[in-house]
Amino acid sequence: MRKLQSIIYVFIPILLIVSGWVIFNKYIRPNHYQLLFPYSIFQFRNEAPTQSRIGSDDRVQILIPEGKASVGKNEYAETVYAGDFWIDQIPVTVKAYKDFLKENPSFLEPRYVDEYYKYWVQKEYELLPVVFVSWGQAEDYCEFYGGHLPTEIQWEKAARGPEGNILYWDDSIKAFDKANYDNFFGGKTLSGWLPRGKTLYGTMDMSGNVREWAMEWMFDLDQPVYTGAWEDLRVIHEGTLGRMLKGGSYADDVSHLRLNFRDAHDPNSPGLNRGFRCVYEK
Repeated sequence: MRKLQSIIYVFIPILLIVSGWVIFNKYIRPNHYQLLFPYSIFQFRNEAPTQSRIGSDDRVQILIPEGKASVGKNEYAETVYAGDFWIDQIPVTVKAYKDFLKENPSFLEPRYVDEYYKYWVQKEYELLPVVFVSWGQAEDYCEFYGGHLPTEIQWEKAARGPEGNILYWDDSIKAFDKANYDNFFGGKTLSGWLPRGKTLYGTMDMSGNVREWAMEWMFDLDQPVYTGAWEDLRVIHEGTLGRMLKGGSYADDVSHLRLNFRDAHDPNSPGLNRGFRCVYEK
């Protein structure tokens, strides 16, 4: 009898500890994305030195005033004139894309696969930038709300600011309080979660987190900066030409985060580190 009691006295506490640990991990303890949420509930309009507004997709847009824009690099670096436009302050989020699909059920969901599907279906990830979207899916979203993907000139004007910055910190030091890169956070952070990395116009996440689709076709990573109408870039080219990506991602080193750097990828190939934001001419 005493032996049975001893077993019970030992077994019950162990059972309680194990059960409590399982319940805590599954239902109580937040994952690191849930821990990021407190900051993310705020709008960031007070971070914008120019005008800001709420767009038709209920997201903050920043006015980029007309004027000179420093674009390109090396032999293709130049100063061009850019008219004013509005741009999303942060990359389009999972929640925003879900809202878009509610209004447009005929459009396809992002192609989240395998273990990444949780980022699409679980609520704690809704304020992450949406990824696994092709160039065409991103452009469809922007055009539905009256905009389009940014041209390289528009993206660099918004990112580099009136002073033409290449980076907003000394790249000889780590700046993980300003940008999500080098896998420091082990994955994507919430859109706009690192406000110390905001540009001079108040846009966020333009270095790191996710690479962002731009309008341009990439014939060569060192091609001249395109200065024509954005509408002409919607034409579909035959072959294996890529579309431009800007800003670098959470998995990239600092060289990809420089604001005049170009990446490119197959426009029909969505991926884990490819997202977007929109611009609006009116």
